Amino acid sequence: MAQATPTPAHSAGLDFPLVRRTGYLLNKAGSLLMEDAERALAEQGMRLRYFYVLAALESDLSLSQQDLSRLLHLDPTTMVALIDEMERAGHVERRRNPSDRRRYILRLTDDGRGALGRAGNAVDAVERDFLAAVPAEDRERLRALLGDLLADRWPRVIACD
Repeated sequence: MAQATPTPAHSAGLDFPLVRRTGYLLNKAGSLLMEDAERALAEQGMRLRYFYVLAALESDLSLSQQDLSRLLHLDPTTMVALIDEMERAGHVERRRNPSDRRRYILRLTDDGRGALGRAGNAVDAVERDFLAAVPAEDRERLRALLGDLLADRWPRVIACD
């Protein structure tokens, strides 16, 4: 019978049953990666959720605050405050939705695109460092597998018109 590949905990001589739980490992890896990204963005005076909003608005989708709140799983009140902050910083502008005058469509400004570019470089570096022990083809496969896992769950939650 083939012997199982040792998990990180077994390699360290630990018996930690949670390392056999894929969900736990995904959560732990995600948490550590986000902590590293948060530190890198803090050097630019930015938070991770601010970056996520900038990155989401880079698309050509017509997204409202409500759409972003659902897409990014941020509380609607938090989203309003965040968009207010981004608007004051000159990174985002609100435009009336021509098909629904009660809603605003959010757009990146040129300054917002610049901030996104700088922040994106910082996050790219964090991801490269975090995933450095994984061969490039496996990193691509991991991204594809995660995409497969999320395909029917996200970003279907947004209403794009």
